[in-house]
Amino acid sequence: MQSTAPAPPGPGERPSRRWLVPACVLAALAVLVPVLWVAGGFAETPREPASRPGKAIDLGLFKVVVRDARIGTVKADFGSGRQRFVIVRMWVLNQGQETASLGFGGLREGVTALTKAGKWVKPDEVEGAAGGAKTGRAQPGLPVEASVMWKAGPADTPRRFTVGLRKWEYDHGFTDDTYSWRIDLEDDSLAGRLTLPVAAPSPRVRPR
Repeated sequence: MQSTAPAPPGPGERPSRRWLVPACVLAALAVLVPVLWVAGGFAETPREPASRPGKAIDLGLFKVVVRDARIGTVKADFGSGRQRFVIVRMWVLNQGQETASLGFGGLREGVTALTKAGKWVKPDEVEGAAGGAKTGRAQPGLPVEASVMWKAGPADTPRRFTVGLRKWEYDHGFTDDTYSWRIDLEDDSLAGRLTLPVAAPSPRVRPR
């Protein structure tokens, strides 16, 4: 009885066409994978989660609720008159066990804003109020209303303003074993990012 099974290809014969499909797929993947890698893959994972005003954001040392952004005039230091600022208002709660600054070394270090050139910059000034009185510090467990400010030129009136919030970690330094709340300024990642509409300046509402 004669066998009906296909005979293997002899010397010099071309292989079956069934191998052409996988070869084409592999060739397409070889071209597609580098293109996707350059483009960032199928879906880009943002380095910072988008947030919205009015939602609490846990920054470790602080819990922050970003309220809004507006243009305002503030009396500058050293008697140089009033200056225009983009002012972002925040509710701030110190979650640590010690008093924390709202300015240098404190809240200011964890807030940044995106410029038109794509650069993140720290605030120029931070002011706080608690119980109807001005304050530059936040007591543990006591909320503070903070005004975080970036200087604006005479004609600067952006329609939208993007703010980034950095995460604090309770850790020790490289050269000591003392634990404290720290921010890694070498890390570009953010704990939250908000793009806020900017309210026009109001002559009846002025800080200070």
